[in-house]
Amino acid sequence: MFKRSFGPRKQRTRQHVIADQSIHYVEGFILDEGHTAQRVERDYGYDLILFTYDQNGYAEPGLVMFQLKASETLQAVRSNYVFDVDIRDYNAWISERNPVILILFDASRRRAYWLPFQQYFRDNTNHRPRKDAKTVRARVPMRQVVSRRAIVAMRELKREAQLPAIGEET
Repeated sequence: MFKRSFGPRKQRTRQHVIADQSIHYVEGFILDEGHTAQRVERDYGYDLILFTYDQNGYAEPGLVMFQLKASETLQAVRSNYVFDVDIRDYNAWISERNPVILILFDASRRRAYWLPFQQYFRDNTNHRPRKDAKTVRARVPMRQVVSRRAIVAMRELKREAQLPAIGEET
């Protein structure tokens, strides 16, 4: 047993633990679907990157970017969990060509919920931030549980993002 104290030291907090649990949770579903995930060491808006493979194991073009937000319990409003996104993250994610997925992890329930970020704000113009906003509220439906089926849907979002836009040369 180590008894000697050397004064203040860095401490692993509960928030550090649940942040790691959230990444581990999502990685499990990615691996179960036969894909790979790469953790982002220096977080500038993304925590995890999804690489997908076809039925023969060949890498597919494009990526899916994940931002995970872990909490002991999630804030619920009716049938959604809500999270206030920093406007700087909103600006970065909304302009990303690859799909950006916001994932909220509920540590007490060991469950995660996902939101296709760009699609959510593109399809719901009234959810977009006001001109001088510091944050924008994202509403993640409780029914959008992270699962193997969710990873399949995210892969499809990535495929759609790889299609040339109308009028774009191929």
